[in-house]
Amino acid sequence: MFKDLFYPRQAVLVTAASGGKANVTAVEWITPIGEKPPMLALSLHNTSLTLDLLSTSMEFVVAIPSEKLRDAVLLCGATSGKFIDKFSEAALTQVKARRVAAPLIMEAAANIECKVLNYTSAGDHTLVVGEVVEITLSKESRESAPLMFGVAERKAGWQEKAPERVLEKPAEKQPDKAQEKVEK
Repeated sequence: MFKDLFYPRQAVLVTAASGGKANVTAVEWITPIGEKPPMLALSLHNTSLTLDLLSTSMEFVVAIPSEKLRDAVLLCGATSGKFIDKFSEAALTQVKARRVAAPLIMEAAANIECKVLNYTSAGDHTLVVGEVVEITLSKESRESAPLMFGVAERKAGWQEKAPERVLEKPAEKQPDKAQEKVEK
């Protein structure tokens, strides 16, 4: 129920590379957190290969997919790069970044290169804070609608679930008996 309260939200692809290995994963828990300098935060599962690569290299790329990459995003979020090459399986083209070792994704509407400022444990996930060092927009980025995750899937689920707690308007406060005696 907790996660369902935050839908719909934008889905992105995050790439990381270290030691000749690169990986891509789908992330929906991401947000800008600062403007000067530009910074963002994202959450990666503790068992993620992308997190392993990112914590070694201390850099990553956030690729902003459009709706046309929906199937690729679903594949990247549902499988582990420990077992398959997700770039090949999802038909995503790696492009050399300008300022980080992690690859850009050519098919994305935009690519945001980031340097890790810090990361911290958040239960079964790790919260990663990155400073944006370069942004690359595709030619069609202005016409591309961002890929929103969970719109159709969550609508049906939300309506079927009973709320955990419903807040109601408080009843009119009845005068306190002791207060009534004082006022008389």
